[in-house]
Amino acid sequence: MTEPLAAPESPFPPRPSPSSDPSSTQSSSSSGPTHAKPLPVEFPLTSFSSTPHNVACFAFLLGACWAIGLVVVASNASTWFLWSLDAVKGAAGSAKLGEKSLKTAVLGSPQLGAYLTSWAAFHLLEFVVTSMYNPGKLSVSSFLLDNGRGYHAAHIAGIVEHILEEAYLPEEWRRWKHTGGIFVFGLVVVWIGQVLRSFAMISASSNFSHLKRPGHQLVKTGIYSWSRHPSYAGFYWWAVGTQIVLGNPLCTIAFVAVLQGFFANRIRIEEAYLVKFFGKDYEDYRRKVPTRILFIP
Repeated sequence: MTEPLAAPESPFPPRPSPSSDPSSTQSSSSSGPTHAKPLPVEFPLTSFSSTPHNVACFAFLLGACWAIGLVVVASNASTWFLWSLDAVKGAAGSAKLGEKSLKTAVLGSPQLGAYLTSWAAFHLLEFVVTSMYNPGKLSVSSFLLDNGRGYHAAHIAGIVEHILEEAYLPEEWRRWKHTGGIFVFGLVVVWIGQVLRSFAMISASSNFSHLKRPGHQLVKTGIYSWSRHPSYAGFYWWAVGTQIVLGNPLCTIAFVAVLQGFFANRIRIEEAYLVKFFGKDYEDYRRKVPTRILFIP
């Protein structure tokens, strides 16, 4: 008879038992009953502590965001987009666009719905891929939602631009935002970026980290044989693609400019360290394999 398998160890640190705190109990020799000091209750979403209830709440909210976005796309895509150049230019006989209002821009835009679905899927996959291929580094931060104020400000700016342009631009300008070909192109860019990012995490496995430690190996196979920074390239193209999906001319340009500067500087600093860490092996690899990020060889 085989023994039952032991339950896998949780990646999240357990909360201490009330009885494990010496200060929470009174000596048995003291008068009066023994009382355990109550543990402070940390409510979900009030911090990024690695607790199961935080994981559950973040996953639920991201899943709800993904589902809402998908419903908005399915409900409005058939009447929203213009699929010919004549329709985009507003030629005689072309269909008119729907109602122009803040309500329609917020609740009826399949572009905004596709953006929400792509954004939620990205953060969910960050956690899921880490849990499957790099569980030793799994935490609530694996959702990558605590990615800095600049990240959230940039995406809020993209949402605001889309809503304001959709609600207030003249129809001849709005027609370009409704171009079906641009929307599909943006989705393709988003998907390419997502695949790059996820496969980079899978290929590197336990070597995927922003901190290089003894024992890390230089990964040159899989997606790393095509791009030497596929994680950065994936994030870059995914982020730019979300703004193309939204039809945002201003934020598309801003995302390209900001991400260009950010990754150029980050790769320069990181590769200086990687050359020290891996030596000539990394120098040869760098000469052979490009980054696949615009203007960064």
